[in-house]
This record gives sequence, C-alpha cells and structure tokens, in this order.
Amino acid sequence: MRLGYGVRVKESNGHEYVDVWRYEARGGRRVQVFEYAGSLRDPATEGRVARLLEKAYAQALEEFRRRVRQVGAAPRAP
Repeated sequence: MRLGYGVRVKESNGHEYVDVWRYEARGGRRVQVFEYAGSLRDPATEGRVARLLEKAYAQALEEFRRRVRQVGAAPRAP
C-alpha cells in the first residue's frame, strides 16, 4: 500500500514552480499525481499549497482507514 503526499519545486525556463503530489489508485495501480499550485514567487501559492496538502492528507487518511476496515483491525487512539 502506498499512501503519501508532498510538495515539489521544479525549475523551468529560469522560473520555479510548485506542485503538490499524492498517490492515487488508477487501473489497479498506485500512481503519483501532480497538481500545479503556482509560481514560487507568487505569495498566493502558499495558500494553494496548504489547501492542496489538506485535501491530500484527508484522502490519504480515508484510504488508510478504509484499508484498516478491510483487514478488520480497529485503530488505536493516540
């Protein structure tokens, strides 16, 4: 099982761009999916990154909980 998400900064033509990535199930496989968040220079990019990371976290947590239910185990409280 692959669960994960993160941020990537990539340079292209002298500019730095920010992507948020996550794993998704596609065709029975787990693939890494990138979503563009904006230019590293743009102050609004930080807010977009935060929203995309919150969304990715929620999806990863739900996938984990679904897998736990499949095996019949109950997660313990921290």
